[in-house]
Amino acid sequence: MKDNSKLNLSQRIKIEEMLNQRHRKFEIVKELDRTQSTIAREIKKHLVVKQHNIYKSDNLFNCKYFVNCKKCTNKCNIFQPISCKDRDRNIGACNNCSKLKSCNLDKYFYIADEAQKKYEYTLRDSRQGVNLSSSELIELAHIICPLIKKGQSIYTILNNHPEIELCEKTIYNYIEMGLFKDWGVTNSTLKRKVKRRISKKYNLKKRKEPTDYEGRTYTDYLEYKKQNPYVPTTEMDTIYNFQSGPYIQTFIFENTSFMIGILHSKKTADSMSEALNKIQEILTDKEYNSLFALLLTDRGTEFAKPQQFEINMKTGEIRSKIFYCDPQQSSQKPHVENNHNFVREILPNGQAWNNLTQEKVNLMFSHINSTPRESLGNKTPYEIFTFIYGKELADKLGIQKIVKDEVNTTPRLLK
Repeated sequence: MKDNSKLNLSQRIKIEEMLNQRHRKFEIVKELDRTQSTIAREIKKHLVVKQHNIYKSDNLFNCKYFVNCKKCTNKCNIFQPISCKDRDRNIGACNNCSKLKSCNLDKYFYIADEAQKKYEYTLRDSRQGVNLSSSELIELAHIICPLIKKGQSIYTILNNHPEIELCEKTIYNYIEMGLFKDWGVTNSTLKRKVKRRISKKYNLKKRKEPTDYEGRTYTDYLEYKKQNPYVPTTEMDTIYNFQSGPYIQTFIFENTSFMIGILHSKKTADSMSEALNKIQEILTDKEYNSLFALLLTDRGTEFAKPQQFEINMKTGEIRSKIFYCDPQQSSQKPHVENNHNFVREILPNGQAWNNLTQEKVNLMFSHINSTPRESLGNKTPYEIFTFIYGKELADKLGIQKIVKDEVNTTPRLLK
């Protein structure tokens, strides 16, 4: 029965000696009582390459297709080294070959000491429970750690860097193991994963409902969508840290996940509806109707005057149709609620917004809209929005594209 244990240094020295004597691989197999695949893998894995002399006039190429293309960079898609029967099939290495001086090909040597060092190096890394060498780990850390510190999720990083051939779960496992703590990344650094669940129905005391909600309930909204399936919904909400303000009126265009925010000093229906007046002045009628024709919001007091949102009080023009979620049912407008998690990463709870400006709000949503989403096929809301509506409309709304590795969804963005 063949020995399946790991090769040791003395066995590697024996392999080198037999290769120097130009013994074939099957002869080494018999000598060491190992399988042929074990010996073949050992030699191939630990070969040391010495490139051919490219400065000789008759030694400019090492590709089997050079005769046809006449131009060799060693980097093209069809590049294939010229094979050597003794090296590639019979013996496996160039050790002590009689043609070494006259051969114009790359040379491959098996050296026992080098093979042992490489084996021990790999063994140390594998004992750490990581399928990466130390150099690969360092390279990975230099890519992902600065982006994690900018608030980017692992999903976003892997989507923007396809050269990382690891899955999302593996990266999370490595962070859990503390492999990136030397670069300042631990579990506490990671972006929180928050999933919104449908609220349970409790026996809450009903508040008095204004009569003008009639025909604008969530049930009415579902019926309207059934009759008008091609009219996109825009969810509207308000986010703030203190009752005294300031406040950000948020809009998310459901068909693109593109989100904008308007800064307010007052949380009133007059102030919120005036924001729509200002947007309407910036956009063309066609642009406004494509984005704000159908509004869905909650029953907060700041939205309690539906006529002001549906009608431009300055011109008397009917501009939108507004519907309201059922009481205590924020899950009925999940897109805007879930996207508020991005806002909370940049503007945490309890933080004063005294220095917040509309320009900073636009900057924040530019970074949020430049974050790729799995629900959008790994595209960003900005990419989807500009594909449908054009870059000019995004510019009018104050949103710019952020380069993928510059995206920052942490409080440092606005400081």
